[in-house]
Amino acid sequence: NSHTAHAEVMFSLDGKPRENEGRVIGAALCYSGNYKLRIDTDESDYHHFFAGINEDNSTYNLKNGEIFRTPELALTYSDEGLSGSSRNFHRWARLHKLANGTKLRKILLNSWEGVYFKINEDGMNQMMADIASMGGELFVMDDGWFSGRNDDTSSLGDWEPDPKKLPGGIASLSKKIKALGVDFGLWVEPEMISENSRLYQEHPDWAMTIPGHPHSEGRNQRLLDLCNPEVQQYVIDSMTKVFSSGDIRYVKWDMNRIFSDIYSPYLPAVKQGETAHRYVLGLYHIMDELTARFPEILFEGCSAGGNRFDLGILSYFPQIWASDNTDALC
Repeated sequence: NSHTAHAEVMFSLDGKPRENEGRVIGAALCYSGNYKLRIDTDESDYHHFFAGINEDNSTYNLKNGEIFRTPELALTYSDEGLSGSSRNFHRWARLHKLANGTKLRKILLNSWEGVYFKINEDGMNQMMADIASMGGELFVMDDGWFSGRNDDTSSLGDWEPDPKKLPGGIASLSKKIKALGVDFGLWVEPEMISENSRLYQEHPDWAMTIPGHPHSEGRNQRLLDLCNPEVQQYVIDSMTKVFSSGDIRYVKWDMNRIFSDIYSPYLPAVKQGETAHRYVLGLYHIMDELTARFPEILFEGCSAGGNRFDLGILSYFPQIWASDNTDALC
């Protein structure tokens, strides 16, 4: 899958690459799923570069007349070395690929390191007053705000404010912080499901699992099957409800585990080779809908999802948060 090691590749045309000098061709795959970059060399004057979906762990059965769109590949050339090629990509992405690519980022306070899961309305009010008093511009309420979420063992999928923690809900908090002249943001992890949740009790078949094998959990959570149109619509509907519940301007979209147990209960056995690609298409469909419905929201890809920072996902998440190791100890 898309990850930190291979966001892009550079080819020097003048021997050993240099940072700010020399002719360089850059290539970046705009795709967030399983991929392969391959270079074939032989005794001729030509080198062949291939970039696309990894055919070793992907198959796709096309129906008669069906269209299959391969991932885009972005290419650039610079005579200012590796950095020149990188600057070209950055400039192009900001102007043409990223949503809100040229928008200045706001100074924010996030609740996570302050209280972790121990969210309550009084504590949030205090934090909001703190960031306002320091001249900050954005407050983000992180994990722990939704129904039954007191640690990482439960509740993913049940996207409703916990009435015990937040009697006034999101609407009350966003209204109070707006009066302080600060924007409001929120943490979600919509691609995941906890077994200890109402959603799993109602739809255990919505979680990815390989038949006959115990599933592998990461952070006590499982992957939702985004190949399933019903699941896609649930994520769209539940997030629309959350994002409409107050004046929300920022969303921290987490993905706290690796992509494994790659088997879709929705797809027939003959189509399981399509699972990884269909998952990515499902995620893109969800984000197409949500970014169209909420153009005022800046979406940020976070945690393991912070590793997924290719030019495909950056079309929806123009900001990436690679780590929570930002407190004073770290």
